Amino acid sequence: MREKKYYKIRADVFWMLVICVVAFVVAKNYGKIRLPKQVKNESDIVKNWQQTEEMEPILLSKLEDNKRCYLCGSSDYSMMDYYRKFDTIGLVSLNDWHVLDFQLKNYDENGKEIKGKSSNQMFFGNTGEMSYHSQGTPSRGMAEIKVVLPDDYKLNTDMIENNLCQECLNKVTSTLKYWESEDEEKKTIPLCLIDFDTLEIYSLQDYYRAYFIRDYWVEMDFYENVVDVEVFYLPER
Repeated sequence: MREKKYYKIRADVFWMLVICVVAFVVAKNYGKIRLPKQVKNESDIVKNWQQTEEMEPILLSKLEDNKRCYLCGSSDYSMMDYYRKFDTIGLVSLNDWHVLDFQLKNYDENGKEIKGKSSNQMFFGNTGEMSYHSQGTPSRGMAEIKVVLPDDYKLNTDMIENNLCQECLNKVTSTLKYWESEDEEKKTIPLCLIDFDTLEIYSLQDYYRAYFIRDYWVEMDFYENVVDVEVFYLPER
């Protein structure tokens, strides 16, 4: 009888191999990146995203004058001319481009920060595309915005195609990807975050739970059609 041979393997190497195999299986079977349901031919674009992680334009701007862009330009129907003076971040409802400032600092009407002012601020509103409750304590650098979307909400792609230049439209579209497992049925949340200083756009899809935007720590909770975002100003010391 042929003698059996045994090979030794270090415990840390063995467990590393096990973790890698499990991670591969979970990533393969859990889900895949989805696009807004309104976008056609999503399977080809998803495949391109997964392979290259470079997004090709899936929405095309119909804006004739880029100077009227709601994000980087000047429009009577966008408050970005005003908010671009702020060194903070905000939340944008993409279906009507309603912009909310996280009340992390006090500013005058010219966008100059007012320091040393202690106050609590609270606002309520309903735009038709969302209802919201916003509160902040600038002296402590903390704020929260809770958004309730309609039960039948969906992304209005015509709104952003008609009012954003192609560069800004690409920024917004790149934040609309989301994860969906095989037994789930999700749709794009028509919200995003914006850095008023850099005009960078950040995702509010539900597979994110927290991240930094410069010195601002953002935490997100999602349940049904409610999105709750808390922000804390945490500069390095």
